[in-house]
Order: sequence, then structure tokens, then C-alpha cells
Amino acid sequence: MSIVAADIAAGAATDSGRWRVVRTVAVKEWLDIYRDARFRWLAALTLLLMICALIFGVEQVQRVDRDRAAAAQADRQIWAGQGAKDPHAAAHFGQYAFKPQSPLALADPGIDAYVGTAVWLEAHKQNEAQFRAARDNPLSARLGSLSLAFVLQAVMPLVAIMLGFAAFAGERERGTLRQLLSLGVRPIDLLAGKGLAMVGVLLAVLLPAFIGILMCCFIFVDASIFSLGDQVMRLVWLALGYVLYLAGFTALALAVSAFSRTSRVALVGLLAFWLVNGFLVPRVMTDVVRDASPLPTALEFRQAIAQDKKKTFGHDESHPAFVAFRDQVLKQHGVTRVEDLPVNFRGLSLRQDDENGYRIFDRHFGVLQEAYDRQDRWRAALGFVFPFLAIQPYSMGLAGSDTRGQYHFTHAAEQHRRAIQAIVSDDLIRNGRYGDPAYVAGPELWARIPAFSYRPPQTGWALSAQAVNLLILVSWCLVAGLFAVYAVRRLRPL
Repeated sequence: MSIVAADIAAGAATDSGRWRVVRTVAVKEWLDIYRDARFRWLAALTLLLMICALIFGVEQVQRVDRDRAAAAQADRQIWAGQGAKDPHAAAHFGQYAFKPQSPLALADPGIDAYVGTAVWLEAHKQNEAQFRAARDNPLSARLGSLSLAFVLQAVMPLVAIMLGFAAFAGERERGTLRQLLSLGVRPIDLLAGKGLAMVGVLLAVLLPAFIGILMCCFIFVDASIFSLGDQVMRLVWLALGYVLYLAGFTALALAVSAFSRTSRVALVGLLAFWLVNGFLVPRVMTDVVRDASPLPTALEFRQAIAQDKKKTFGHDESHPAFVAFRDQVLKQHGVTRVEDLPVNFRGLSLRQDDENGYRIFDRHFGVLQEAYDRQDRWRAALGFVFPFLAIQPYSMGLAGSDTRGQYHFTHAAEQHRRAIQAIVSDDLIRNGRYGDPAYVAGPELWARIPAFSYRPPQTGWALSAQAVNLLILVSWCLVAGLFAVYAVRRLRPL
């Protein structure tokens, strides 16, 4: 310690030597951490958790991709092989739209297991996603799930705490803090050196995880669906979010250590915050937001749509809206009977009913997604104090496994359903005759309808939705950093 103190004192004598002080403190902290067998074991266990989580994530993504590809191929064969039938009956026969899983979901699966992976596309109805993986898993599988996001969000802050809780309190207990300060070393330089060392250690632990994710993206990305460059860009922004998250914990650990008389007090206080941040506050905020801005139940949602659908005619030819539409079409074509129309009136009425339903579905599903977004914003509002509230939705958003990513998929599926409806209705309008049930379309019509192809949104789309959470993480890092600066400025050599 005497040699280190002499080097620090020599550097502290002039302003030009402040960087040498910071560097000397950082090197000393690096050596102390390296020599600490407890931290080596903690780092090794954390890396093991990351590797296991990454392996589980890869296995999950590969399994989902295999199942999706097989199901999509089988569904397409069923659709193309349905034979000659009425086009509208074929629309009711329907087909599935399957959601491809984002490559970054291997790091953060988010809500994917709870929202469904396929949408049933049928006439007159916009359905929610089906086949939730969580419903098929036993209780033991749900409780034993492990993801890389959990390790980064819950375990890595604990590593930062274990690195920093004794940074100043331990020096105070050993008497070396007073010695350093009495040599003229500025507290802010001590803070910079210790912080630099801790951040370097955390980055050394984080780097293998993100390298592993990057390699998996190169190996497993489906270029026909996902852009490799886009996935890399998402990963860069994802890494930035976690760096801000953990840098804030580093600053907080140093601040609490500087305030505390003993390292034990610092450790207890930091562990209490870690528990509140990662486990208590997220649950409390979820309940508060749910009660303050409740969502409709599935039954209420469907009943509201059904009430609006009653205002349209559907297949009811006695409905006032049907009569008004029929009279309008007759007037446009200058005839008095639907049999005299140059096109099939049944096809026209089915197309009109679909268009009426589109406006209803857009309104109700749009309002529902706005409610989800509002809940997410309110839940993350305290993220600058409890950063778990911000990093969790930020991570899911960049990984493409949040509610907005799911909405983007279901919206694309709905657009494909509408394209199917337009094709079959147009065929019926052109080729059918009103009142003649004998008309059927052949397999060439089903083959002309393209298979569902989904293109996920680009990084900019995801980042624009997560801009507030990114700003909150920046605020958290700044607030924790200012707290650390304030704490060390109170240090005195006496």
C-alpha cells in the first residue's frame, strides 16, 4: 500500500498528474478484484448462468422455428388442396399466419410464451393469437425458466454491488482512506479510478454474453425474414441499454459505500435496494397500473366488437343497412333488380360487410394497443429511481418480444386476411351470379393467394417506441453518478 500511496501522492501534487492518480487507483482495484477468490467464483458462476441461458434460448428458438416452418408448410398444403368450392366458403375455411421468432428472443423471450404464435385468418373475424407456449408447459417448466435477460437484469446488478459495497467503506475500516485523503488525493479521483475499474470488470463479464448473442445471430438468423444488419444494430442498442443500467448500479454502490461507516452497512443497504428494484417494485407497479388503467377482459372486448357489428348487416338481408346498401348499388348501375346488375351482388355485399368490419376491428384493436402502451409507460415512470422498470421493456422492445412487436405481427396477419377476402370477393363479384349457388372456384384461385410472409419492423421502429425508456436509463445513470459525486465530496481525511 505504501508504494501505491507514494505513486498516488506524486500524481496528486499537480493537476497534470490527476489522470495518473485515476489510472493507479484503477489498476490497484483491478488487482484487488483479481486476487479476490470470492469474486472469481462469483464471475465464474455468472458466466456459467449466461452460457446456460444462451443455450436454453438457442434451443427454444430453434424448436419454435422448426415447429413454425412445419406447421406453415402443412397449412399451406391444406389450403391449396381444398378443391373446388364457393370462394366465400373458402374464406371461412381459412388459414393460419405463423409468427417467426426474433433471433434476439434467445436473449430475451419477453412475452412470446404468453401471447400466442399463430393467428387464424377467417372471413368476417379478426382473431387474437393462439397457441400460447406457456399454457402447454408444466408448472415446473414455468418456474424453472432461465433467460439471458434475467441474468443481465437481476444477477449482474448483484455482481456490481459485490464489487462496490466495500470500495470506500472497506478503505475506511482499514484506515487507508484517511491515509489517501491526507496525501492530497482528491475524492473525485478516487471515485473515477474505482468506478473505471468496476465498469471494466463488468464489461469483461458482459462481453462474452454479447459475443455469444452476435454469433447466434450470424448462425441462426433466417435471411428470408430477418435482416442480419438490423439484428446487429438492435444488439448494439440493447448493449447500450444494459451498459447504462449496470453503470448506474456501479455508481450507486460507490455512493452508498462512501456514505456508510462500515462495509456491512453498505452491503445491507445495497442488497435491500436490489431486492426492491428487481422483485418488489415491478410487482407493485404492475398492480397499481392494472388498477389505475384496467384493461377489458377478453369477453368484454369481444362483446364490444359484437355490439358494433350489430350495426352492420352481415348476412342479414333484412337489416336496414343491407337495404340501404342494395338501393345504393341499384341506383349506381341504373337498374331496379339485383338480378339485372352486371356483377354479382352477393360478392358486393360480402365485400362491403368486410369493409364495415375492418373499421370496427381497427378501432377496437387500436384502442386496446393504446391501453397496453399507456400501461407500459406508467409502469416505467419510476425507472430513473428503480431502473428495472425501464430496462425490462427496453430489452423486450429491442429483442422484438414486447406487446408492440406482437401487435405489429397481428396487424400484418390481419392485412393478409384482408387481402384474402379481397381476392375471393372479387372472384365472386366477377364470376358468380346472384341467387345461383352452383358457382365454385377451382384450385387455381387458392394457389393465386400468396402464403403469409412477415417482415419484422426495423431497428428505428423499435427504438422510437423505446426512446422514453432509453432516456430514463440515461437519467438513472446520471442520477446515480451525481449521487456518487455528492457522496465522495463529503469524504474528509479526519
